[in-house]
Amino acid sequence: MELEALFRHLETRLRLSKEDIELSRPYWKKFRYGKGEYFNQYGNVCQHLGFIISGVFRTYYIDENLKENTVFLYSKDEFVTAFRSMVQRTPCVYFVQALSAAHIVSIHINDLEKLYSVSKGWERVGRTIAEEAFFKLLHRVENLTFLSAEERYKQFLERHPDLPDSIPQYHIASFLGIETPSLSRIKRRLKGE
Repeated sequence: MELEALFRHLETRLRLSKEDIELSRPYWKKFRYGKGEYFNQYGNVCQHLGFIISGVFRTYYIDENLKENTVFLYSKDEFVTAFRSMVQRTPCVYFVQALSAAHIVSIHINDLEKLYSVSKGWERVGRTIAEEAFFKLLHRVENLTFLSAEERYKQFLERHPDLPDSIPQYHIASFLGIETPSLSRIKRRLKGE
């Protein structure tokens, strides 16, 4: 079931042929994560690209005041990885953690690179995943730069309508670049509209 969800995504969203999908079948492994478990930790070289079947993950770092700052959120039907660490094979500068029980299918970077070397379709998929990671980062920077906290929250609700009920509010506030009391005020104000 997990592999079929991934293969459906590869075929419909990333336009990968059935033949190219079958090339990858032996490389995907199923993993289950409990709430709070790590896909990758600070200082480790990330060696896997995961596809989320269910659950929510976050990427975060700990600042000089020992505060956790959520940078990215990932949920069902999204790829999760520490992208720069995986591609450049360098130690990760943040944590990738499950915020809920989660099921993923994952491929090792060495196997992914084998697929790139034998298939133009997989090369295109690799480029598309890299582009999506870049646009996710760009979107994050632009939102923090150009949108108010309330606008960021409204956009968050549009993009992730299921997340407010499935993860703690302080993670959402951190992702939005605000404190939890500010998020509470925004939510109250929006309920009054």
